[in-house]
Amino acid sequence: MLAICAVPRIAALWFFQAPAETQYSALARSLVDAHRYVLDGTATARIEPLCPALFALGQVLFGSMLAIPLVLSAVAGVALFALTRGATNSVRAAWAAALLYACSPYLVRQAASPMEVTLATSLLIFAAWRMRDVGTDARAASAGLLLGAIVLTRFSFLPVSAGALALIWRRAGLRAATALTVMIVCVAPWMAYSRATDGAIWPTRVGENLYVSTSDWARGVVPTTNVDVLVPLTTDLVRDEANPDRALVRRAIGYARRHPMEVAALKLRNLAYVIQPRLLPFTERIGSASIVDGRLVVPSQRPRPFVYEVIAAAFQTVLLVGAAGGLWQRRQQLEQDAFLLIVLGGVVAVSVLFYPTSRLLAPASFVLMFYTARNVAR
Repeated sequence: MLAICAVPRIAALWFFQAPAETQYSALARSLVDAHRYVLDGTATARIEPLCPALFALGQVLFGSMLAIPLVLSAVAGVALFALTRGATNSVRAAWAAALLYACSPYLVRQAASPMEVTLATSLLIFAAWRMRDVGTDARAASAGLLLGAIVLTRFSFLPVSAGALALIWRRAGLRAATALTVMIVCVAPWMAYSRATDGAIWPTRVGENLYVSTSDWARGVVPTTNVDVLVPLTTDLVRDEANPDRALVRRAIGYARRHPMEVAALKLRNLAYVIQPRLLPFTERIGSASIVDGRLVVPSQRPRPFVYEVIAAAFQTVLLVGAAGGLWQRRQQLEQDAFLLIVLGGVVAVSVLFYPTSRLLAPASFVLMFYTARNVAR
C-alpha cells in the first residue's frame, strides 16, 4: 500500500520538474540559507511555519524540499486504508479508499508543488485515524499534537481542531484537557511570534482574503478567477494604515453590514461552486487587476489545460456522486464518523466564508474518498 501511494507521487516529481517558486519554498530557502524566517528580507508571519520548516528539513537531509511531504503522503494512504477498514469492517472499502487517494489527479499533482496541500491532507488523515480512539492520555496527547500541527500548516483548520477537541470531550471526558494542552504548547509560540512580528495572532493574509471575497470587487472575480489578481489593489488600499490586515477586516465587515443581501448572495454562490466538479479557479493568473474610470478591470486570464480540466472534473464527479451515496448508506453511523464530518464541514465553511479553490478544498477530499469507497464496497 505504501508503494501504491508513493509511485504516482514520485512520477509526478519526475514529470513536473523545476516547480515554480512559492512563498512556502522561499521561506524554506531562507531557513536553509540564512536561518531566518523572512520574505523579501523582512520577518513575517504571513505563512504558517510547519510546511516551510519541513521543506527546509527535506532540503538539508535529502536534497529535496518535497521529500518529507511525499513520504508522509504515502504513509497517509496506509492510514486511510486502516481508517476505512476499521470504520466499515470492509477490506474492499479500505482498498477502494486507498486507491482513490493514490490516484487522485489533484493530490498527485500537488505532490510535485512546493505548497501545503500534500502536508495538510496527510495530517488530516492521520488525525482522522487517531480520533477513532482517544481513550488514553497518550492517545489524546498524540491527537492534540496532530491538531496543533494542522493549525501550524494552515490556520483555517482552527475550526476543525476546535471541533475535534469538543469531540474528544464528548468521547473521553477530561482527556480533552490533555489534547488541548498539547495543542496549545504547539501553537502558542507561533501565535506569540506572529503577534510580535505582524501585530496579530493569525496570519496577516486573513484580512486580505476576507476583503477580496467580501466587497464589490468579488462579484466579477470570486471564485472563478484567481483572487491574487486583486492583491495589489488591496495593498494599495491600506498602504498608509498602521495595521493593514486589521484595516481590511474592518472594511470587509463594514461592507457586509451595509450590503447584507449582496454578501449572502456571494456566499451562497461560493457554496454552489464548492459542489461543482471543475478545478477552481477556472483560470490561471495573468497580470493584476486595475481601477479604470472607477471600474475594476481584470486582464484576460489563461484557461487551464483542457486535459487537466477533463481528468480532474471526471475524478471529482465520481467523488461527489459516490460520497453522496456512501453518506446516505452510513446515515446510521454518523456519530462514528463525527470527525470526518467536522473536517468536511470546517473546510467547506471556511471556503464559503472566504472563497472556494481546489487548493483549499483538496485536504478534505479524503472524506469524499472514504464515503465513495463505502458506496463502491456496497
